[in-house]
Amino acid sequence: MFDYAHLKALSIVVAQGGFDKAAQHLFISQSAVSQRIKQLEDKVGQSLLIRANPVRPTETGKRLLRHYAQVQLLESELRSEMDVDDPSLPTIVKIAVNADSLATWFLPALVEVFKHHKWLLELIIDDEAYTHNLLKNGEAVGCVTTSHLALTGCSSEFLGHMEYLCVATPAFIEQYFEANSTIEDIALAPAVVFSTKDKLHDKFLSFYFGITDKSWREHKIPSSESFLEAIKMGMGYGLVGHLQAQSLLDSGELVEVFPNKRMQVPLYWQHWNIKAKQTSVIYRSLAASAQNALIIP
Repeated sequence: MFDYAHLKALSIVVAQGGFDKAAQHLFISQSAVSQRIKQLEDKVGQSLLIRANPVRPTETGKRLLRHYAQVQLLESELRSEMDVDDPSLPTIVKIAVNADSLATWFLPALVEVFKHHKWLLELIIDDEAYTHNLLKNGEAVGCVTTSHLALTGCSSEFLGHMEYLCVATPAFIEQYFEANSTIEDIALAPAVVFSTKDKLHDKFLSFYFGITDKSWREHKIPSSESFLEAIKMGMGYGLVGHLQAQSLLDSGELVEVFPNKRMQVPLYWQHWNIKAKQTSVIYRSLAASAQNALIIP
């Protein structure tokens, strides 16, 4: 059996990025924190932390953190079922989600659930192709991801497709794109992309135009709202989710650069296979919202 005070110390050290801040958080000395980690490492016979700045968990450390987070979730549910909720120990549900979903349909789907159950939500924002890594590492109990293959010990549920349209202002299109756009036009026109992790624009140009050499110019703006604002202000053209794009197309503020050339990105809800009502309740709410917001084949 593991000493859960030791596991808690491991979790806090990783969350705080070091031993000093963990000691302050736990109201104990740094040497006491170090001793707890050492005793835990002695028990498993492996190093659990990479002593860098910030401190990072090893692969074994990640497995223990995932176990600790699952136990915390189950204990929270047990307290609720036994009607012994401790206001000082609220249920915290950590979810990884992509920025486009967060900016549109995701949060409205969960507001009433969290208000009703008095849970606390902790969101981790990452590209939808990477969020499942946060689930794998134990940093989240569930995630919205593009990966349909369930991780070991997890379930994967299809939510729907987010459709992306390539859009720009009318003035931008007049400046950079002719009626029959060429690869040279695309190379000169500045694009707006979300971040270096976001490969959707690369896939779009490769699929429709066979461009694979990264020969285009691009702004990198890692904020869903600012990303869209940059396009609306004429800084560049980019791929915008249908939930954000449609009203702007209807008003004429934005125009499709390449009509009928769109990308559909499937979204899935992955969560741990543990008997905690939080993940099942959240999935039901997300699925119901996705029926109206996302594109269902």
